[in-house]
Amino acid sequence: MQDSSKINPIAAHKATTYPDAKLQHAELLKRSMIEAAASIMQQSGPEAVTIRRVAEKMECPTKIIYNLFGSKEGLAKELFLEGCKLLAAAFRDVPEDADLEMYLRGLGEAYWDFSRNYTSYYMVMFGGAFSEFKPEEESLQAIGTALQQFITIITKAIEQGLIAEKDPILVVNLVWASLHGIIHLYLGGHIQSEWTAKNLYDRSVSHLIHTFFGNER
Repeated sequence: MQDSSKINPIAAHKATTYPDAKLQHAELLKRSMIEAAASIMQQSGPEAVTIRRVAEKMECPTKIIYNLFGSKEGLAKELFLEGCKLLAAAFRDVPEDADLEMYLRGLGEAYWDFSRNYTSYYMVMFGGAFSEFKPEEESLQAIGTALQQFITIITKAIEQGLIAEKDPILVVNLVWASLHGIIHLYLGGHIQSEWTAKNLYDRSVSHLIHTFFGNER
C-alpha cells in the first residue's frame, strides 16, 4: 500500500499552462516597460517619454509597446496609476498622530515632498503633462484611493465635532485645491523661489487648519 504521507514532489507540482506562462511574461514585460518610461520621465521630464524612446531603452521594436499599451495614451495611463501608488505610499509613511491637526500637517508635508521628489509623476497626475491622456474612471478612482488617508482623517475630525462642515469630501477637495494651486504655480514658474513657494504652502496649511478647526496652532 502506498504511503500517502510521502508525496512525489514532481507529481505534486502544478505545471504552468502555456496561456498562464504567456500572461505572466506579458505582465513582466509590461512592468519593465513602465519602469523604463518612468526612468526616462524622471530623468528628462514627461515630454521626453515617447514610444520610440521607451523602445530604444528596452531594445525592442515599437510594435511590442503598441501591442501592450495600445498607444502613448495607454502608457501615460500606467504612469498615472503608478504615481497614484507612490502618493498613497507617501501618505501611509506619515506616522499617525492622536492630534488630528498635527497629523493633517504631516499629510500636507508629505504632499509637498511628493511634488518635489516625484515632480514628473505629479505633472502627469495633476499638470496635464500628457495632452493626449485624459483621466477616466479607473484613474480617478486611483486618485481617490491615494487621498483616502486625507478623507479618513477629515471624516474622523467631523465625527469628533472638531470640524463643523459635514461633508468630508468637500473639505478634502477644498484643502487639495488650495495646496495644489501653490504647487502648480511653483512648478509652472510663476513662483520662482522654492523658499517662497514653501512658505506660502505652509501658511496655507495653517490657514486651512484654522478655518476648519477654528483655532490656531
